[in-house]
Amino acid sequence: MEVEKDFIKREIQKLLLLLNSLIGKISGINSNNAESEIGDINEALKNEFDLSLVRIAKMENSELIEHISKLHESHAEKILELIYEIILKTESVNFGEDFEKTEIIQKGIMIIDYINEKTKIFSIGRMNMGNYLKQSL
Repeated sequence: MEVEKDFIKREIQKLLLLLNSLIGKISGINSNNAESEIGDINEALKNEFDLSLVRIAKMENSELIEHISKLHESHAEKILELIYEIILKTESVNFGEDFEKTEIIQKGIMIIDYINEKTKIFSIGRMNMGNYLKQSL
């Protein structure tokens, strides 16, 4: 049983590292490489979490909540942070007409609400992200 717990912990850590690297990748996005970088981020999200930014934007609210509820809490937090960082980056970089900023912002706010409901830990960072996303609508 201990080996199984260690394996699960390693998998959680592996996915956290992936999400952190995706968040780090956002800082390197510029107008010249935005489309390919977002494509890489979408590919990684699709492979590991069966998500993409487009899918997040287009999912029904209940479907997204159901999907997020199956993730480890730390992964949901990092996906939220990824959304937040992408929205921040849209202030300086045009991601193209296909980028559904408003829908992604709304889903980010919904994820914050879901996490706030499910966790007993108050997060100033999450509160600040929520405030910024609400102002960005």
